[in-house]
Amino acid sequence: MTLDPALAARLRELARPPGPLLAAIDLDGTLAPIAPAPELARVPPETLAVLERLAARAHAAIVTGRDLAAARALVPVAGLEFAASHGLETSWPSAPAPDRAAELDALADAVAARLASPALRVERKARSVAFHHRAAPALAEPLRAALAELLPAGLRVQPGRLVLEALPEGGGKDAALLALAARFRPRALLALGDDRTDAPMFRALRALRADGARTLALGVSGGAETPPEVVDACDALLEQADVTAALAALAAALR
Repeated sequence: MTLDPALAARLRELARPPGPLLAAIDLDGTLAPIAPAPELARVPPETLAVLERLAARAHAAIVTGRDLAAARALVPVAGLEFAASHGLETSWPSAPAPDRAAELDALADAVAARLASPALRVERKARSVAFHHRAAPALAEPLRAALAELLPAGLRVQPGRLVLEALPEGGGKDAALLALAARFRPRALLALGDDRTDAPMFRALRALRADGARTLALGVSGGAETPPEVVDACDALLEQADVTAALAALAAALR
């Protein structure tokens, strides 16, 4: 697959000395195509191979709403860091997120009972519960109303592509990116993502750019599902099918 020449040139510019470089990459919708159900998502083998090359030449991190165990299982690549559960779980030592397991379990049961729809998919994660309405988009408004009424204090709702997720306050992919930048002190940063949760990560790049870092925020197009926040916050859009080629071009430029 041929990468757009202008984007290839921007990636080569990002990779030029001096380094080091940090790549912060979303998982679902970016590395893995969106699947009908979360457990069906897969990162293609060729993408995993490119990530191996990239992790050997730069700092690379998966920044995802998946929990840490699930993210590691989907992206079994040595040398990667992980900021999972929207930044509430990390592969490096960090302050633990509050344990809200009992409240999240109760919320999952209450929302499922309130909506009573077989089309609603409830996904309990390590630090959150996600309510997927991809099979029935008309559930979006009843789901929002149920969460507005039933959400316990100290939890927040994170919207995504045909999903609403309840999780403890705090975290965020912007905070995760800034933590990674503090950890590795990169001179250049790349961020890729496709959803509303990725827009704050893109905006965090602007602060680092203002401090002199070379940065590039690539939004991954999901067609009609692409949130306007992603379009507004990114430097350029590319198709999900082109993500592997873009990462391969960056890895080659870092050789």
